Amino acid sequence: MKRCGWRLFCGWALLLFLPFGLTACTAFKPKVEPVTAQSKAPPRKVVLPSVTYQGVPCYLHEVRWPEESLSVIARWYTGNEGNARILAKVTPNLRTNDLRKGDVVFIPQELSRRTDSMTHSYARRFGKSATPVKRAVPKTAPVVDDDDFPEDGTPPTPYGPRTYPD
Repeated sequence: MKRCGWRLFCGWALLLFLPFGLTACTAFKPKVEPVTAQSKAPPRKVVLPSVTYQGVPCYLHEVRWPEESLSVIARWYTGNEGNARILAKVTPNLRTNDLRKGDVVFIPQELSRRTDSMTHSYARRFGKSATPVKRAVPKTAPVVDDDDFPEDGTPPTPYGPRTYPD
C-alpha cells in the first residue's frame, strides 16, 4: 500500500506542478516584442502644406539647405528639371538664381508627383555645391621706376615742378 500511495502522490504532484514548471521555463513561452510608439502605428508621411495662389492649388516648399536650387526642387517634386521655369513663374517675389534658407517655392499640384519634403541627401547629391569662400589675394606694391626718385634720397613731391640735381 505504501508503494501505491507513493505512486499516487507522485502522479498527482506531476500533474499539478508540470504546467507551472512549463510556464516558468522561458523556452516554452511565446516571444512577444515590446510595444513601442513605432510598432504601434505605421510611420506617417509628412505632407507639404498647400495654398491656392491666383486660382492654382499649390504645395509650399521651404528652402532649408544651401545646395538647393530651383532645378533641384523641380526635379524632386515634378520629376523634371525643366519645370523650374514654371515654378519661377508661379512663385511670387522669387530670386531664381539666389535661393536662400527660408525662401518659399510654390509647386502646382497638377505638376507634383510627390508630396513628401525633400531630403538633405538628395539636395547634396543633385544640388549645386556650396560656394567656396573667396580668399583675399595679397596686393603687391606697384612697380616704381628708380628714375623718379632724386639721387639725394629725399622723397619726391607729388605736385608742382620738380627740381633735379645738376
